[in-house]
Amino acid sequence: METKDCEISLLVDPETCRICFDDNFKAEQMYYVALCNHKFCLECMKRFIEDKLLEGTVPICPYYQCESKLTLRSCVHFLTSKLKAMWEQRIEEESVPVTERFYCPNPRCSALMSKTKLSKFIEEDGSMRCFQCGERFCMNCKVLWHSSLSCDDYKVLGNNPTSDDKMLKVLANENLWRQCEKCQHMIELSEGCIHVTCRCGYSFCYTCGAEWKHGGCPHRQRMLIVS
Repeated sequence: METKDCEISLLVDPETCRICFDDNFKAEQMYYVALCNHKFCLECMKRFIEDKLLEGTVPICPYYQCESKLTLRSCVHFLTSKLKAMWEQRIEEESVPVTERFYCPNPRCSALMSKTKLSKFIEEDGSMRCFQCGERFCMNCKVLWHSSLSCDDYKVLGNNPTSDDKMLKVLANENLWRQCEKCQHMIELSEGCIHVTCRCGYSFCYTCGAEWKHGGCPHRQRMLIVS
């Protein structure tokens, strides 16, 4: 009888989250990583997964130096629909080699495509169309289609953009989009910190556009000195 009482006591003992270290969770409030059995509360897991997805990576176990992979299927019951869609996008990205990745230049789309697959669908005028939104673009310049201008002319006439480019700039200013200096991809920050990592891997400050190095960007460092 004493053994049974002990077993019942163990089942109802509160659980401890390995992130926030709160030790008053019920079993149904915890998430267990199947491969390593590390456990975390659902709220901490949700925040951790969101941070990793915003960084552009597929999340793994949060425990220090643990490399156990998380699966969307095992986490989907506590994720928002937005986080679920982000995770699916990251899985799709992982399936395409880095050197093959191309993102639609339309900032309202940004669909991931394969360069090799795209090359099979070149329009007569040399443009290509996004498989998802249908917008025409130049894969060489990584911008929306620049009409009758050649790529060389487009780059030379950077200060005299076409109507499409002007429209894109207006939209960017109105919506506070930021353009990656490395790949020229337009990025919209809906939430999160100003340290942004583009899908091409380039890290920069969303506020000033400067490259994000150790300690932040120049404008952030100046702010820290002043404060």
